[in-house]
Amino acid sequence: MSNINESFPLADVAVEEPRDKNRLALRRLLYGRILRSLSVGFWVSVIAFLMIRLSPGDPVQIALGAEATEASVKQMRHELGLDTSIFQQFYNFITGIFQGDLGKSFYSGRTVTDIVGTHLPVTLMVIALSILLGVIMAIPIALAVALSKNQLVTYFFRASTSISLALPGFFLALVGLLYFGIKLNWAPSAGYEGAFPGNLRYLWLPALVNCGSLVPVLSRVLHSSLMDTLDEEFVETGVIRGVSKIRFYWSYLLRPSLAPTVVLLSYMVGVLIGGTVIMETIFSLPGIGRELITAVNTKDYPVVQGVVLIFGIIVVFFSFIGDLLGYLLDRRVTLS
Repeated sequence: MSNINESFPLADVAVEEPRDKNRLALRRLLYGRILRSLSVGFWVSVIAFLMIRLSPGDPVQIALGAEATEASVKQMRHELGLDTSIFQQFYNFITGIFQGDLGKSFYSGRTVTDIVGTHLPVTLMVIALSILLGVIMAIPIALAVALSKNQLVTYFFRASTSISLALPGFFLALVGLLYFGIKLNWAPSAGYEGAFPGNLRYLWLPALVNCGSLVPVLSRVLHSSLMDTLDEEFVETGVIRGVSKIRFYWSYLLRPSLAPTVVLLSYMVGVLIGGTVIMETIFSLPGIGRELITAVNTKDYPVVQGVVLIFGIIVVFFSFIGDLLGYLLDRRVTLS
C-alpha cells in the first residue's frame, strides 16, 4: 500500500515535467528571439548604413545639381551632418534609434517616422492580402492533389508549380495589369484610394500577382506534409471511427500537416516584401517600397536606413510568430 501511495507523486512529476519543459521552451524562445531581433536590427542598420554610402553618387550633388558652387555644397553638407566622420554619423544614427528618432529626409524634410507611418500600411495590406489569398488557394490545391490517386494529377501539379515559380513577378504583374486592368477593367491601372474597403479594389491584383510565387511553394510543402500524414495510423483510425468530413480534414489531415507550411510562410515574408516593392512600382501604389526606391535613387540616407531597419524588424517578428504558431499546431515542432 505504501508503495502505491509513493508512486502517485512520481506520476504527478511525470505529468508536470512536460509542462515545465514546454514553459521553459517558450520562455527560452521568447528571450532568444528578443536577443536575435536586437542583433538582426543592429546588423541590418550597419548594412543599410554602409551600402547606401558605398554606392556611387553624392546626395548633395544630386540635390543641388551639377552647377552647384563649392560653398553651397559645403553649407548643405554641414546642414545634413555629412561633414562629420562616418563613425560619428553611425553613432548619431544608432543613438537616434534608441530615442525613437530615425532622422529626417534630406529632400522633403519629413521625419522618417512620419514617412513610414504614412506609407507602410499600404505595403502591409498588400502583404496581408497576398498571404490570405495564398493560403486560400494553396490549401485546397494541396489537399486535392494529396487525396487524388491519379498520378497524372500529381505530375501536372508539379509541372505547373515549377512553371509558376519560373515566371518573373514583374512579367505576371504586367500581364495582369493588361488583362484585368485594361481589357476587363476589373482593377484600376493607376491611382489609389486610402479608405477601407475601397482600397481593396486597388490592392487585390498586386496581391494576386504576389501569389504567383507564394502559392506554388506553400502548396508543394503542404502536399509533402499531407502525404506523410496520410501514412500515419491515426488517419486510418479517423476513417474507421467515421468522423465527419470537416473534422477529418482539419483534425486528422490539415492540423498535423500545417506546421511546416506556417513556419515556411513566416520566413517568406521577406520574399513578399521584395515582391511588393515591385508591385508598388508597377501599379503606382503609395507604399513604403516605392518610397524606398525613390530614396535609393536620390541617395536619401535617413529614409533608406529607416525603411530597411523596419523591414528587418518585420521579418524577424513574422518568423517568431510563425515558429510559435507551428509549435501550437504541432507540439512535435522543436522551438529554437
